[in-house]
Amino acid sequence: MINNLESVIWTDENYRNFLTELESLGDENYRTRQEKIIVTDYPLIGIKMGELQKIGKSISKGNPKEFLKVAGSENYEVVIIQGYVLANLKLPLEAFEQYCTEYLSKANAWSIVDMVVHFKLILKFRDEFLVVVKKYLKSDNFWFQRTGLVFLLKFYLTPDYIDESLQLTLSVKSDEYYVQMAQAWLFSAAFPKDPGKIYSIISDDPLSKLSKLTVRRIKSLTHTTADEKDKLQSLINN
Repeated sequence: MINNLESVIWTDENYRNFLTELESLGDENYRTRQEKIIVTDYPLIGIKMGELQKIGKSISKGNPKEFLKVAGSENYEVVIIQGYVLANLKLPLEAFEQYCTEYLSKANAWSIVDMVVHFKLILKFRDEFLVVVKKYLKSDNFWFQRTGLVFLLKFYLTPDYIDESLQLTLSVKSDEYYVQMAQAWLFSAAFPKDPGKIYSIISDDPLSKLSKLTVRRIKSLTHTTADEKDKLQSLINN
């Protein structure tokens, strides 16, 4: 079945057979390494992302909506595959939002959330989807908050949207590590585009955990100059 996913009719029985074959692809050594960097309640099989991407792409060429209808969260890998399937769908905005929200309801790890960087369909209706992003940012679920931030980082750090993206990022108040790391990640991505705005954001609250995370993130980037590193460090030292 794994080698012929484009022609599969996704009944419950075929989905169970798919899960059995998927588990047979697991690599124990790779699974052990993954467990050190991915914190999730889902069982890990140990399949590399490249292979999961191939599986998702193959499913999307066949009956992807049927697959998403029967797919569950039996393990981490099958959730990631659903992300890859969704990334390949061509849908109207309303349907895409519904599929996206259903997928994110299964998120319990940063890597499941960060799959949304592949959701390039957003580029077709960036203005309209910003409404959805704002809704995610206001969610009580911190995984949805991180998702909103990752969407901004990937699709909205453009001249037309960067100012609003920075303000929206600052509007998120959370002590959750994965949310703050996404905020710092976004600020570091925006830094080369407009360092002055990021210096100002850090200066406004130099002692905050977010400012320190942002400085650490920017300093770790290869394109950050020695002078920029010194200036950033001075902002949080004063």
